[in-house]
Amino acid sequence: MFLALGVPAPDAGASVSPPVLEDRYSTTQAPGPLATTNAAVLEHTLGQARGLAALARLAVADDEGIAQAARARLRARGPEGLRAFERAHEPALTAALDALLAAAEAPMDRRDPAGLRDPARARLLDALDQLCGQRDCLASRLYWHTDLDEAVRTSRREGKPVLSLRLLGDLRDELSCANSRFFRALLYPDPAVRALLRDRFVLHWSSERPAPKITIDLGDGRQVVTTITGNSAHFVLDAAGRPVDVVPGLHAPAEFLAALQRAEALARRTAILAGPALRDALAAHHEARARDLDASFALMVGSAGRRPLPRGARPGPDLPRAGQAAPLAIGKMDVEAPLLRAIGEPVDPLTSRYDRIAELAAPAIVLSRASLGLLRTQQWRSGDAVRDAADLTATLDGLRRTLALDTLRNEQEIHREIHEWWARGADAPRDLSTLVRRVYDDLFLTPARDPWLGLADPKTYGGLVGGGRRTHAHL
Repeated sequence: MFLALGVPAPDAGASVSPPVLEDRYSTTQAPGPLATTNAAVLEHTLGQARGLAALARLAVADDEGIAQAARARLRARGPEGLRAFERAHEPALTAALDALLAAAEAPMDRRDPAGLRDPARARLLDALDQLCGQRDCLASRLYWHTDLDEAVRTSRREGKPVLSLRLLGDLRDELSCANSRFFRALLYPDPAVRALLRDRFVLHWSSERPAPKITIDLGDGRQVVTTITGNSAHFVLDAAGRPVDVVPGLHAPAEFLAALQRAEALARRTAILAGPALRDALAAHHEARARDLDASFALMVGSAGRRPLPRGARPGPDLPRAGQAAPLAIGKMDVEAPLLRAIGEPVDPLTSRYDRIAELAAPAIVLSRASLGLLRTQQWRSGDAVRDAADLTATLDGLRRTLALDTLRNEQEIHREIHEWWARGADAPRDLSTLVRRVYDDLFLTPARDPWLGLADPKTYGGLVGGGRRTHAHL
């Protein structure tokens, strides 16, 4: 068995690409935009398209060059281009969504209940994802800016706050960091979350750094490819582009919705303020939220019949290890901890501070039908329908528990510390870049100054040259 880490080099602009696994879009991939269409024919074809509706039809053309060029032009028109595509393909998109929703109750066999391997549907969903700027966009239909300045300009024009997602990797890729994959599957498809994001925010995402990938090669043609380490957060900015709050990590859908609603109200309330008035308003809000969290935690502890445990101590000034960062995102830790241990990286044990509370909260977590359908289409299956159905039940039970744990940890520890930054006034970050850096350095334990993300320990010997770490050039 061979195990390889795709960790970017210190000055690399992208991570080492893993081998391509079976992908729902593989039937429509082509060598390049102009592989089957020369530039003159392409320009003539697009020149004949009158309006966005015509471009929307060309976006699913069999000719990959024409399709990609049409998608690029629609994407450049922003949400208007996305809406034109939706109007042009509404019957097909509705059928695809209905199939995804039906997959939530489909048998656990090797069939493709959502029809994702159908070439025409794959081409349609590929185009939709490119226009949204997000993979698996069918259920959410959200438009994500990738230019922060453009997002802020839109925010000012529309009078909406900006929700800026920071992640490892690319939100359009299957192998973006684990938490961003959970966002796409569990949060954005939720009807209430989707409506709030679409109607009340201008959406933006940015990659902090490439997502490290790990490949386990079983030596017989079979591979396991996944990401390892990293965390994500949603930063809320007012219409002037000033940060007012952060929703760190993964939350259960209802708690994520509530956190965004509070942050949106704060952003709108403080948008007209500046100077000391703004600092005082932010400090008052975050101080009140810290008190509310303490009070709610006391009630939860009482209901669970447990005495409060002290909050975990932060690591010292040395570069944190990947095994220290892993427990900060419990959902992805379930996937990553065995892999970290396999490469000799010890993982800090989880505190039992929230276990009993999470056990009580987990059964009440509601996942949307769209999320359940997407989860079923992605779930690995052995081919034994009875076993796979039992595995799915266990998966959902475990997922609800980790969502409950993640929500508690993120709110009671990470978000509470962020509230304290603003409550102390002078300690509050004054701009977005400083805030992002501080969240990743101090709270997520993945500082930018460590190019290896805690995965290269010079104090550990493994019998390999350079500890098995390699640096590759990226063109």
